[in-house]
Amino acid sequence: MISQRPISSNAGRLRSFNLKTLNNKMVAELQKRLDYLIHNLKAYEGYNHQGRGLRNAVKTQLNWWAKAQHNIDIIQVPFLFEDLWKAARTGNHKQYIAQVTDQDWRQFPILESNDRHLRIEDKREHLLAYRLRHPTTNTQTLNDTDSLIRPIPLSKHLPSNTINRHWGLWKKYVTEPRMTSDFYWDQPYSQQWLEANQGLFQHLSDVLHLLEPEMYVRYVNIKHFLPDGVQPTCGAWYAYALNQSMTTDGEAHFDYSDYYCRLNAVTGWGDYTGAKLILWQLGLAVENRPGDAILFLGRILMHNSVNIEGRARSMLDYFTYQAPLIWKDRKH
Repeated sequence: MISQRPISSNAGRLRSFNLKTLNNKMVAELQKRLDYLIHNLKAYEGYNHQGRGLRNAVKTQLNWWAKAQHNIDIIQVPFLFEDLWKAARTGNHKQYIAQVTDQDWRQFPILESNDRHLRIEDKREHLLAYRLRHPTTNTQTLNDTDSLIRPIPLSKHLPSNTINRHWGLWKKYVTEPRMTSDFYWDQPYSQQWLEANQGLFQHLSDVLHLLEPEMYVRYVNIKHFLPDGVQPTCGAWYAYALNQSMTTDGEAHFDYSDYYCRLNAVTGWGDYTGAKLILWQLGLAVENRPGDAILFLGRILMHNSVNIEGRARSMLDYFTYQAPLIWKDRKH
């Protein structure tokens, strides 16, 4: 017979004291975090706390995020963010791409999709990529509103027959930020599609807000300097590439025009059942299924989508061009 040894009164008091000390420390750390986010970083200016008080609303959001990250899978790669950044800035891009992609991605470990969050970080715990599931209603809305996306002439299709366009804010070939010509060309359907999918954009922006609050603030602060009608289209991110009818592997590339050291995000919908995002320098294949969102450093991690299973896949690539941020910094 196995019996449990009763805890002595002294031991019981010591354990109670340790738990109380630990709890007090956790409360103090939470209060310090709230002070930093609300007062120092000002990450929640204008936040709709729905009458609960700003501090309580932010606390609720932090608690939700802590629960969402329960049983998170963490992959630490034997690289440093600084080294990856320096390598991505090399002058001979073609040679570097050829060197990095001179390997068979089929030999890479596959990080299978599941309901747990996935964090990929460097040796010093610097975030490189993050995968999570978003609400199924968002994917359903993407499927339901697919018909709003205006067909384009076959002559504008990519060689793989993929349909590609950009909707949102950027500053390319012009002196002032503006909305993309694709966005204007596809009106009024582009605006209707955006309004219908705001739930997805808000959810992923909330994730960025919690995952990298400094990055979130850097992104959204530009809104104060832009005129009405010229605003980011998908939450914190300024624009997105909309790729439809993908059936073949994409080409490995960097997102050279994007803001350095900051996260892009990708989500997919359609008749496909799965695909893989290859992160070449890390030697990893990140599986993604409908309902998955992957945030990653698209400017420093060479990447492409491969092994699309099922039928055609459509994909959103949320990004922030560096040029509008430089414009804001110089002018304001």
